[in-house]
Amino acid sequence: MHTVKVLGDYIGGKFRRPRGAQSKIISKDPGDTGYRIGTFSVYPGHVDAAIDAARSASADWRRLDLGERADILRKFAAEVVNQRDVLTKVISAESGKPLWEAELDVSIIEAQVETDIREGVRATSPFKVGEIRWGVYGSCAFRPLGIAAVLGPAASPMDLPVSLILPTLLAGNTVVFKPSKLAPACGQLIAKLMDEVELPPGVFNMIQGDADIGLNLASHPAVDSVLFAGAVHSGRRVLEATSEQPHKLVSVQMGGVNPSLVLEDADMDRSVYECMKGSFMTSGQRYTSTGVILVARQRFEEFAELFLQKVGNLKVGYCDEPGVFMGPVLSKAAMDRALDRQQQLLGLGAVRMHLAQELDLKKPGYYLSPSVLAMKRPLPLDELRPSGQSFGPDVLLIPFKGRDEALRLANSTPYRLAASVMTEDSKRFLTYCHELNFGLVNHNLSTTETSMRLPLGGQGLSGNHRPMGVFNQRNSTYPVASLRAPQPFDQDRVIPPYKDM
Repeated sequence: MHTVKVLGDYIGGKFRRPRGAQSKIISKDPGDTGYRIGTFSVYPGHVDAAIDAARSASADWRRLDLGERADILRKFAAEVVNQRDVLTKVISAESGKPLWEAELDVSIIEAQVETDIREGVRATSPFKVGEIRWGVYGSCAFRPLGIAAVLGPAASPMDLPVSLILPTLLAGNTVVFKPSKLAPACGQLIAKLMDEVELPPGVFNMIQGDADIGLNLASHPAVDSVLFAGAVHSGRRVLEATSEQPHKLVSVQMGGVNPSLVLEDADMDRSVYECMKGSFMTSGQRYTSTGVILVARQRFEEFAELFLQKVGNLKVGYCDEPGVFMGPVLSKAAMDRALDRQQQLLGLGAVRMHLAQELDLKKPGYYLSPSVLAMKRPLPLDELRPSGQSFGPDVLLIPFKGRDEALRLANSTPYRLAASVMTEDSKRFLTYCHELNFGLVNHNLSTTETSMRLPLGGQGLSGNHRPMGVFNQRNSTYPVASLRAPQPFDQDRVIPPYKDM
């Protein structure tokens, strides 16, 4: 249990709590719903105020050279190290993640600054081309777009927003950040860290609010780029809200129906371990969580038996309990949706292997047992997961016969973010990798294994080809091409008609 002091929105280098809030967001611990983390006020007028502050700071911030901005942001990484324990507790309390998983998130945040400085800048590094014609040379530089709106997700409420905010600031943009309404305390903590860094006032701003506040921010005419990570239906609303603003660069990263393929030569122990992580880490609420496990028919019974044995031993509980693998889902609505999806799949003929049930534990929370269902018929994934990612602790096991059927099934969803292939043959992995139409394809690792040192973006309906990760700085910059003629003017090289003029 953890309570935070509510400070208000962070605008122009100060926390503000004026009178006249339109509504309030109550942050509850999903693992102990009788416990309030904090009550956060929502001020719609702060959208304009935050954008004005970001606009005022924009010119001076972009004039700093990259090294100066990098030095300031390195202080952010140092502050993360200093406040590691606080970050871990707030993440666990608000997202329900076990402490060990929250600690992993903090480690990712610690490394983010250097990743962006050392590797992320390559995507927007200036370059030159050779002589285009006699005396004419070409070059390209990247400039910040200006004001960026960052809309954060709930399941990864600190590491994902930070992975969007830091490269955007490093590239010379100013930021207005709206955290998820389910994670306002994590959003406030990001703002506190930025306040400790002593960024110039207005470079970073944070406002609390619901989906409508986020859409108002994204569609504001003064916002130059929008960076969103979250559910498919929310991403679509962001695209709709900005559809009449073609000048605005919008990056939406949404979840996928992420399959793991277990081939007949796979190591079963490793496959079970990786598929367990992919399916049930963060209670299956990561946007890369495994939704379907396709298993070679000749190994299906063996895999299912081992997998169910581990699922039966999986401990569900509160974040600070020893041995907990999986905490609660984020909300009552998320729990209800997961149970509804299970019933829908049973209606399609799914076989019960381990059913999700609401759990009555020591603390009142949104606890579900993991759901494992099997489809004996190889139905297309777009029939089984028609609305995209499930965002819950449930996974489907489907047997396949042969390479062609495995690839056909895996590619039969329009939500193609992440996939994984379990095989002991590296060459065989490459043949599958070339045929899987996903943005991330892992070998002998779960679909949830990602790195911000690489691009991360989905295909189909899971994104709009604006990958995150090492390419993030491209999502808030634009290229400026230049042709230069430094040589003295040569009358003999003018175009023919000009010679007679």
